[in-house]
Amino acid sequence: MTGVMQTATGPQQPADAATRRIELILRQIDSLPTLPAVATRLLSLTTADDSHAREVVQLISADPALTARILALCRGADLGIRRETLSVERAVMLLGFNAVRNAVLSIQVFEMFGGSEGGGGNAGVAGDDGAVAGPHGEGTVAFDRAGFWQHCLAVGIAAELIAQRHPEHRDLAPAEAFVCGLLHDLGKLALDHVLPKAYQRVIELVEINQGAIAEYERRILGVDHHTAGKRLAEQWQLSHQVQDCIWLHGSPWETLPDLHHKRMVGLVSLADLFVRRQHIGFSGNYSFKRSVDELSRCIGLEPQRVHAIAVPLREEVEKRSRALGLEDQPSAALFMQSIQHANRMLGRLNGALEVRCRNEARQAKVLDAITAFHQMQTPGRSVMDVMSMVARSAGGLLGEGYYAMLYQGGSGQPWLVVQYDNEGQATHQQWADPPPHFPDLNTLDASQPLSLNMMGILPWVADYLVESPDLRQIRVLPLSCGWGMAGLLLHDRSNLPQWRELQALASTWGAAIAAANQHDGARRLGEQLAEANRALAETQDRLLQRESMARLGEMAAGAAHEMNNPLTTISGRAQLLVHGLEPGSTQHKAAEAIVEQSHRMSDLISALRSFAEPPKPERRLTDLGAALDETIRQLRQGLPRSQAQTPVYLKMIDEAKSVHIDGEKICQAVSELLLNALQANPRTGVTVSVKRIDSESELLIQVIDDGCGMAPQVLEHAMDPFFSSKPAGRQVGMGLTRANQLVTAHGGRIDLRSIDGQGTRASITIPLDRPE
Repeated sequence: MTGVMQTATGPQQPADAATRRIELILRQIDSLPTLPAVATRLLSLTTADDSHAREVVQLISADPALTARILALCRGADLGIRRETLSVERAVMLLGFNAVRNAVLSIQVFEMFGGSEGGGGNAGVAGDDGAVAGPHGEGTVAFDRAGFWQHCLAVGIAAELIAQRHPEHRDLAPAEAFVCGLLHDLGKLALDHVLPKAYQRVIELVEINQGAIAEYERRILGVDHHTAGKRLAEQWQLSHQVQDCIWLHGSPWETLPDLHHKRMVGLVSLADLFVRRQHIGFSGNYSFKRSVDELSRCIGLEPQRVHAIAVPLREEVEKRSRALGLEDQPSAALFMQSIQHANRMLGRLNGALEVRCRNEARQAKVLDAITAFHQMQTPGRSVMDVMSMVARSAGGLLGEGYYAMLYQGGSGQPWLVVQYDNEGQATHQQWADPPPHFPDLNTLDASQPLSLNMMGILPWVADYLVESPDLRQIRVLPLSCGWGMAGLLLHDRSNLPQWRELQALASTWGAAIAAANQHDGARRLGEQLAEANRALAETQDRLLQRESMARLGEMAAGAAHEMNNPLTTISGRAQLLVHGLEPGSTQHKAAEAIVEQSHRMSDLISALRSFAEPPKPERRLTDLGAALDETIRQLRQGLPRSQAQTPVYLKMIDEAKSVHIDGEKICQAVSELLLNALQANPRTGVTVSVKRIDSESELLIQVIDDGCGMAPQVLEHAMDPFFSSKPAGRQVGMGLTRANQLVTAHGGRIDLRSIDGQGTRASITIPLDRPE
């Protein structure tokens, strides 16, 4: 059976060659003889409204053989007429125009294609084996013409009987239904006539595989009997209704176009299905996609009335078969023949079912393996995790043995060789350069398993498969995905399921590895993008801050200039008042307050000038330890007693004592940070730590306290000009801003880390190798 299936689904011909072959077949069909003139003329007479019975009688009487057939049909109808009184004119009157037309059409088509003995034409077209198809050969399965004619006649009668039992449906005329049913499989006769040898092969495959004959016609011939029959009906100039019934019968009801005779097409499909269910004759179609009841309801017919035609159908087939010269057998014999045909078909189906059961058992194991593999998967697994799952799944399906994986993360990258134990755990892994001139893994053919020898990589990969018991037994299972090869599974199992059964699981494994690879790449890209976004956001913030500071500096310079002159006048006049008023008097105290606030305002103007025009650092070798000691001493002198008594611990590494910096400005920045730390009311004191970092190329000064700390919103704006978290009477809020300017002028930075209620760590980082 395997060989037969390969014949049915063998290599496809090139598209242009297949198209030329189909056109050649259709031209051969077009060259078939036209419908005999008697049948053509009779069809036109019986469908014309102004036709007369005398014309029909004259037409039939002109053909003695046809006259005999019509008289025999009339006698067989058991109309109670004596033999000696029967004439053609009387037969036409008794049978009616439609019955006569149907009988003549049946006789003419039957005789045109050789009747039940049959035989293909001598002029064929090139068959699949390269030979020219001619008459039927000996020793092969021939087209059962007698069974075929019996099937066609039964379908015509069934369509006629169903239409008669539904008189309310006026669009289903019984006589028209008979013609459509009789000719519905006309294309099979045409294909057998022009391609007898190739059509024998179609019949053989259909009988073996119990499939749909149209499918095998398309596979082997390139065209099915629906298209061939429509082409022949067009040549014979049959009505569009007959043409569409030949072309579209058997199509799903829902897919039929909206034709005015759509229900007639459905009726022929129903009659064909009913006759095949009754096993009358030979159709070559073993596909039953719908039940008779379901199709009847789709068309709008009552299933009970349809099933009621079973007995009269066999009786009518017997009568008309005798009239046409088909096998002369009583209805009981026809019934037994149907039973025998059904039994033979059942035997073939049982044999095919056994084979299918064995195949399905193997397929069930593969499907169970796919299900188990999916259940093992969780989102976000790495490629290494997924490959371990693949090795575990393979061991569960194929049995214990040797398993390894070859994986390549991307084009041009090295290969990863991983070996596994029977539990799917990696025991040995190693990166390796691909073999010289070997393509990337994702470009290899994933259509079938190979051996390492066939791939040509055995000598190269042998050094990496150190745990393999026998390299000669290693087989390669390709793990494909939608865009190529995701990896190679190496194993030493010899008893594998067929590749078409294993391919779905191999593709599932490959898709999982490819998805993990994509996920890893997406995760790395996401991390890089997040880092880039953070850097971009920080850069934008710094740029915005610098622009804001520049604008604020310009404003501050203008404000300082405008306020300085009035403030000088106010301060001078206030000092004169202090000297001229009696000490201790109310006016004297008010003048002193004016002088004090003027000095404060003068300090603010100086700060604004410094902010607007920050001084440039002058680096020189500085004893930072001594400078910081002096800074701490001076700071204590200006603090309230409670804050001045807070201990300050200076920790210096010897290498950091002498550095090239502007000591005055850096100490001023440290003083601002230290002032904030002392004002935070630390519990144990303040620590000032100084050391070199980053291979001594940078100086790190940290001011650490365990005071009240800063809330997040305060920390966010701590270095903004004029910002202060203190209540009324607060300072001007320029301390940290001034410190940040001084440190930035050195090419350094200040980082603040604070937790509300726990303390603050202020870090000054200054590059020491920065040129002046």
